[in-house]
Amino acid sequence: MDGPILLESARFVIREAAPDDLPLLLPVYLSNPEYVAQSEGSRGEAGYFNMEMFQRDWQIAQMTPGRHMLGVYLKETNEAVGLADFLEENPEDCQPWLGFLMIARTHQRQGLGTEAFECLAACFKEHYAWSSLRVGVMKTNTAALAFWRRLGFLESPMAETTGEQHVTLQRAI
Repeated sequence: MDGPILLESARFVIREAAPDDLPLLLPVYLSNPEYVAQSEGSRGEAGYFNMEMFQRDWQIAQMTPGRHMLGVYLKETNEAVGLADFLEENPEDCQPWLGFLMIARTHQRQGLGTEAFECLAACFKEHYAWSSLRVGVMKTNTAALAFWRRLGFLESPMAETTGEQHVTLQRAI
């Protein structure tokens, strides 16, 4: 895909995150405190995450070949309601991975996650010619596991887990 990613669905615009987007996207991330508590932490405080850390993560994404950090915005209001992060080819298994898809807590259970995924999957199939996609999910994140399984993802027998605390799921797209 040439140029920055810009996708549209019925309710969304999904686009590459730029530095000016980060203050809009950080509240989406922080609105899911259970996930943040399990995945982040600094200064001896579980779940600690701030703008400086988010900017660092964005910088790392920018420097990683084939990695894309995206913001999900409502068309009507331009409100940031989601984040996505994907890797065109994971160096560990040479497969495409959706590293992250998160919807703001206040917008969950409205079909927005499914709509965002379907929009991304269509892009992956059309512009990247991918036939399948992997996701890594924390075993303790039961809501995320249920979400991905509802979308047809199954445990990948050929993929090793991404760590003792994670499971690898895969689906054809």
